[in-house]
Amino acid sequence: MSASGEELQDAEDVLTFSPERVLLKGLASADLKRLPDLSLQSVPHNQVSFTQNGTPVRLFLNEETHLPTAVEWVKPYPYGIFWSIWGDVTTRAYYSFWWLQEGIHYPLQIDVFRNGLPDRSAAITKLEFNPSAAPDTFTISAASRDAFASRAKMTADDRTLGSRPPLEPAPGILIFGGAWNTTIVRQKDGIVVLEAPISSGYSSQLIAEADRRFPGVPIKAVITTSDAWPHIGGVREYVARGIPVYSVERTQPLLERFLSAPRSIFPDALAKAPRKPQLRLVNAKLVLGAGPNRMEIYPLRGETTERQIMVYFPEHKLLYGSDAFQKLQDGKYFIPQTVSEVAAAVQREHLAVETFFMMHMGLTPWPDALQALHGSQ
Repeated sequence: MSASGEELQDAEDVLTFSPERVLLKGLASADLKRLPDLSLQSVPHNQVSFTQNGTPVRLFLNEETHLPTAVEWVKPYPYGIFWSIWGDVTTRAYYSFWWLQEGIHYPLQIDVFRNGLPDRSAAITKLEFNPSAAPDTFTISAASRDAFASRAKMTADDRTLGSRPPLEPAPGILIFGGAWNTTIVRQKDGIVVLEAPISSGYSSQLIAEADRRFPGVPIKAVITTSDAWPHIGGVREYVARGIPVYSVERTQPLLERFLSAPRSIFPDALAKAPRKPQLRLVNAKLVLGAGPNRMEIYPLRGETTERQIMVYFPEHKLLYGSDAFQKLQDGKYFIPQTVSEVAAAVQREHLAVETFFMMHMGLTPWPDALQALHGSQ
């Protein structure tokens, strides 16, 4: 299988910022300069900065051993679904467990942090310098090159809504299926969008689809039901257009961090024209709209769904359960615990559910979930 643009970026990072290359890159840079010394890991360090292919880099050198302890760089990752939503990402790699072999000092452990959070670790169990390799070891076939060319430039913004016709459980409610289900709800005074996943570009496509199907009808709200990154990835596009965002109250810190994330290198509409978000935080039952497609929003309040909300259409006895669970290919439900949490919330709020759907599930009879739940007890 051919690589993606995300994998290419990751490979470039490894080759550029690995301990055997980063010092040479710094020396070859035209803007290498020394920064003030500092203490890192309670040890005195020297600090230098330079730019590598437009990426600002900081290198931390142990003042006592002169070996690099860490390297930090700032760049966007538009090709990956997760990191693309965070704009200018700060990555710091720590080198440790230094090893002396054949007169060469080399770290056997690398710990990578992104935006201050642990991302991944790597440990080297065998170190060999200048190994021999067959001449065709790194040969890339023409088919692989062609396949890569078709994938490499696809960013998270380029992912499409899909070609399948939307499901319509009731007039004016359109469920666009895909890896992340999104829903357009037509109400008397405007449109409500249920979920803003993946990216700003994905949201732009859904907004265009809403305008095509309901010309001139404004989008009055978007609901994001979870703090998981696929759910919030497209919220910035709605904020950029001045559309209110409904979310569970506990998600506020994450949303504010996401909406204020810098995007100087790969800007979206909100970065180009910043505006204050209109957050509508939900901590109890909230009714949105009137008429046959009115919606009731409820916090789930489960052990694993404490940061999710469900949306109920009382006139249609239809429930959207966020992303609490999925159904596997063998027909079993993924994690019965989360099924029980949605069922408990339905019972708590006295909802008369007949049909439900989720971010990764289409329209399903509610008794199907209850039967699966009883089977796991």
